[in-house]
Amino acid sequence: MMTGADRVFSYFPLMMTAASLTALGVFAQWPSGWSAILLLFILYVLPPIVLRIMLRWAPLQQGVGCIDGRKFCPWLASHHIQAFYDALPYLEALLRVIPGFYSMWLRMWGSRVGYGVEWPVRIDVLDRNLMDIGNRVVFAREVELAAHVRQKMDGGGSRVLVRTVRIGSHAFLGAGVRIGPGANVPNNANVPALTVVGVNETFGETARHPVKEEADFALS
Repeated sequence: MMTGADRVFSYFPLMMTAASLTALGVFAQWPSGWSAILLLFILYVLPPIVLRIMLRWAPLQQGVGCIDGRKFCPWLASHHIQAFYDALPYLEALLRVIPGFYSMWLRMWGSRVGYGVEWPVRIDVLDRNLMDIGNRVVFAREVELAAHVRQKMDGGGSRVLVRTVRIGSHAFLGAGVRIGPGANVPNNANVPALTVVGVNETFGETARHPVKEEADFALS
């Protein structure tokens, strides 16, 4: 079962679809600069604003949290807000074609992104508000950055580990690299293709899990 607030946010992708189609219809019927701005606002500005307002009301606590329906889960709400772009990845791919636009887009969500970052057209950023990326980082194709991992709980429900992903300045991430929650890629690191940097790991070092509860996620 979901709380009332969780249920409202679960409909956010549907509301975004309806609003986008409505704005597209307005632009088709009355093409102008204002109708184009309205469409772009709904597609690219409204969801980050909603996320930031929601997090001011219910701050996201990093670490392990339960998703059991008895209380509101800010991470789950943020997941619903971002689901529209997971379903339509070309919307973000268009931003990566224009230098600097995708970095600006992630900053709108609340991430820290330095200057001169090179983004490929094909990359998965699953938690757009939980990235900490330094200057002049280079990402090869099909890299995955995920600041969360879920795990099923005994007796029903699930729990989620949420921690910021950190990529140091001048790092290079090869094709197909996967970066998990709490992972850290140091400055000037060269991460080979298909490498997995797991939960709370620092690339090039032995994994450290200071909290046993979080260590369990690395084994799941």
